[in-house]
Amino acid sequence: MSRHRSPGGRNAHPQPVVRAGALAGAQPVPQPARHRAATHTAVRNGMTAAAAAGGALAVVVPTVAVATGPATGAVAEEAPVLRLTADGASVSGVRMIASVAPVAGVREPEPPEVDVAELLKAAGLAEIARKAEEERLAREAAARCAADLGDLGRVKPWVRDAARFLSCLYGHPPLIGVAQRNRDSDHPSGHALDLMVRGERGDRIAECALANQEELGITYVIWEQRVNYGDGWERMEDRGNDTENHFDHVHISFGRSAPDDIPRAERCE
Repeated sequence: MSRHRSPGGRNAHPQPVVRAGALAGAQPVPQPARHRAATHTAVRNGMTAAAAAGGALAVVVPTVAVATGPATGAVAEEAPVLRLTADGASVSGVRMIASVAPVAGVREPEPPEVDVAELLKAAGLAEIARKAEEERLAREAAARCAADLGDLGRVKPWVRDAARFLSCLYGHPPLIGVAQRNRDSDHPSGHALDLMVRGERGDRIAECALANQEELGITYVIWEQRVNYGDGWERMEDRGNDTENHFDHVHISFGRSAPDDIPRAERCE
C-alpha cells in the first residue's frame, strides 16, 4: 500500500521567505505612527536636555525595523546616536534643521539704594521753598491793596504808586503828598511823600524804599535826622524839633521822570 504525502509534508521543499525590500519594484512600508511618535519624542526630549545643559548631549534613539508582514526573526539594529551641540545636531550623518544654543541665566538688576536722609532733606528744602514762594506772592498781592490815597493831592503817578506800595506793606500810615513848605522842597510839585511813623516801623519803611530805589524812582530818603541818596546814611544838621528832624515821619523825594520797572515786595521785611 503506497502512502500519499501532501505537498506540505515533512520532506517537501520549504517556501523561501522573501522580504518586501528584496522584490524588484517593491515600495518600503511606511513606519507605523506609534514608532514615528516615539522617535520624535526622543529627539525633542534630547534637544530640550541639551538646551538646559548648555553643552553637547548624546541621545540614543531606537531604530524601528521596516519589513512586510510580521517581524519574524527580525534582527535588532544598533541604535544610532543623536548628538546635539551648540553649533548644530546630527544623527547617523543626517543634519538636523534646528540647532541648540545654550541658555545663559539672566540675573535681575538690583534696585538702586535710596538715601532716606537725602530724600528727607530734599523734601524739607522743597517745603521751605514752597512756603517762601507763598509768602512772596502774598506780599506782592498785599502791595497792590486798595489803599486810601485821597489825601495825597495831585502827586505824580509814580509817587502815587510808591505811596500805595509802601502803605499796603506797612499798615496804612497817614500820608502827605502835595504840601507847601517854608524851605526848598519837592512837596509843592508833587514829587515828595511823607509817611507819618516812628521807631522801628519807620526803619523798615526807609529800608524798603531804598531797596527799591530804582524801581520806585526815588532820589533820596530822609529819616531820623539822616539822609540817604542810595550809597549810605549821612548825618544832617539839627533843625530844632522832631518834625523838622524827621523823627515822626519818613520823607521820600522822587525823580522827575517815571521809572520803567516795578518794586519787589520780597526785598522788604
